[in-house]
Amino acid sequence: MRKMKWISALIVAIFLANSAAVAADIPDEQFVTLKPPTDDRYTGINFAFNETEKNTMSSLQGFTTDGVDALSRSTCSKLGDPGCEAGKYLQYNSQLTLCNTIQITDCVKSVTAKDSSGKIHVGKFVEDYPGKTKYTYEGNPSVNLPPGSSSFIVDFPEIAHKGGTQYLVIVSILGNRGLSETIFTMEDFTTAIYAVSKIQGDNFILTEPSTAVGKGVNLGGRPKTGPGGTACVQTDGKSCLIAWGLDVNTEFSLSLKLSTKISGWLHGRFSEAKSEIATASDGDQIVTLSGKPVVVPGLFGWFEKGKLPSSLIKEYGEDKFVDVQGAGWQSNLGQSYGPDGRPYSILKTAFGYDEGGLKEILAWIDALSDKSAYAPTVWSAKSIRSGSQFERCMKGQSTLSGIVATNATIYIGAPPKFNDTEQTLDYKVAAPHYLPNGSEFKGTYNLVIRSEVARCIYGFTDAPVSATISIVSSDGTNQVATTLFSEKDGWIYLSANNFTFSSPILKVKLKQEVSKPLATPTKSATTSPAAAAKKTTITCVKGKTTKKVSAKNPKCPMGFKKK
Repeated sequence: MRKMKWISALIVAIFLANSAAVAADIPDEQFVTLKPPTDDRYTGINFAFNETEKNTMSSLQGFTTDGVDALSRSTCSKLGDPGCEAGKYLQYNSQLTLCNTIQITDCVKSVTAKDSSGKIHVGKFVEDYPGKTKYTYEGNPSVNLPPGSSSFIVDFPEIAHKGGTQYLVIVSILGNRGLSETIFTMEDFTTAIYAVSKIQGDNFILTEPSTAVGKGVNLGGRPKTGPGGTACVQTDGKSCLIAWGLDVNTEFSLSLKLSTKISGWLHGRFSEAKSEIATASDGDQIVTLSGKPVVVPGLFGWFEKGKLPSSLIKEYGEDKFVDVQGAGWQSNLGQSYGPDGRPYSILKTAFGYDEGGLKEILAWIDALSDKSAYAPTVWSAKSIRSGSQFERCMKGQSTLSGIVATNATIYIGAPPKFNDTEQTLDYKVAAPHYLPNGSEFKGTYNLVIRSEVARCIYGFTDAPVSATISIVSSDGTNQVATTLFSEKDGWIYLSANNFTFSSPILKVKLKQEVSKPLATPTKSATTSPAAAAKKTTITCVKGKTTKKVSAKNPKCPMGFKKK
C-alpha cells in the first residue's frame, strides 16, 4: 500500500512539473486545465475562485416551471414577447455598458486607474464587447428591469500590461420576477476588470441558454473543441479576449449609476478597498468601488481513482457522489464513461463558500502538498448574503453595508460573523502556504463597514472607536501581521496584511471608551456651575452573563438584551 501511494504521488508530481513547464510560457491569467497524465481514470481539481462573470452576456428568459425544473423556456428581446408574458417566471442577466447620451441609468459612469505615482488616468471607451447578440433585450425601468447591454473595453494608454493597454470591464446584475410578482428583484451583483488583448479565430461559439431555473443562470461563450475550458475571458464568436496580469500597484476604480440599488455586502478580490455611496439628482444610486489587484493562488491536479491521498479519502469517505459531482472528463481516447456508467474522470471546479467548502478545499490543499499550481492577478467584487445581524442594524435601508476583501483561495461567503463570547467580528479564509515558484504566500484582508452599522452591532454611541485585529492560525497561535485602522466619511476601514495560511481566522474587535462625566467647577460670583454630562447605566444580559453599559445613550451589545 505504501508503495502504491508513493507511485501515485510520483505520477502527480511529474504531471504537475510538466504542467508548470507548459505554464511557464503563458501568464497564469491564461491557465487552462490540462488532461490527466495517463489514460487511467482520475479525480481532479481546478479552482482559484468562481469566475461567474467570465464569458457571459445579457439575456432575458421566461419559464414555465413546476418550481424546480423548467417545463418550457424562451429567450426574449423584451417583456411581453411570446414566452415572457405576465404570469411567467422571468430571470435576467444584465450586463452594463459605459454611460452615454442614450444609456443614462444602470450603467458605468467611469473607469479610472491611479498609478504608483498617484496620477489618475481615465479609461477611454473602445467598444462594447461582445456588443449586441441575439440575446440582447430591452430594459423596463417601470418594473425594475435593467437593460441588457454589454461588457465593454476601455483603453489606458499609459497603463500598459504585457498584452497591450486595453481592459475589459464586466458589470453584471442578475435578478428575477416570480410567477405572481410585478416587479423584478436583484439577486446578484458581480463586477471585474481584466487586462486583455484580442485574438481572431473561428474556434469560439456562443452557448445556448441553460434550462435550469434559479439564481446565477447565465448565457456565455465557450470554445468549439474538447474539454479543458478556454483562456478566453469573453468572446463574440469571431474573436476572443485573453487575459494578462494586472499591475498590483495600480488602483482601479469603477463608478456605477444604478436605479437598481446595491444593498447588503460585497466580497472583493482587491486590496486597500474603498467605497463611496452617493445619490444622483435623478435619485439613482452612485456607487464607487476602488482597490488594487491581488494575487489569488489556484489549485490544480489529478489523482488516480482508487489511489487518492489520505486527506481526500478522509474528506470523501464513503461519499457515493464523489465520482459524479464535478465536470465529466473524457479519457485520452475519447471515452466519456467508464464501465460503471459514471464519468470516466471527474474534475471538481465548484465549491461552496461555506464551512463545508472550506473544509473540502483544505483537504485538496493537503493532497497537493500545500502549494498552488497557478496564481492569477484579480480585481473583482460580488454580492454576498448579509445575515440577520447586519440586516437588523441596516433597518431596511437599501444601501451598501460593507465590503470584505481577501486574496485567499476560498472564504466564507458572508460578512464577518459576530462572536458573542469574544465580542469580535470573525472571518474564515483558506489558501495554500506556497505559490507556484515555492515562495510563501502572504495574505491580505480588508474590512470596510459603515460606521453606523458597526456601532449598532456593538451597541456603541457616536463617540470615536478604536480597533484591534488579530490573526489566529489553525493551531490556535496568534500571528504577527501588519494592521491598519481608520474612520472617514461614514466608513470604518480595517486591514491586515502579510499573514500566512492555510486556514487562519481573522478577528476584528472594536472598542469605545466609556464617556466620563465632566467635573463640576467651584461656584463663584461670576460663573454658574458647568452642567455635567448626563450618563445612564443599563444592565444587559445574555444567558448567565451580565454586563453593565454606561454612556449618554447606552445600548446593549449584539447578543445581549436589556434587563
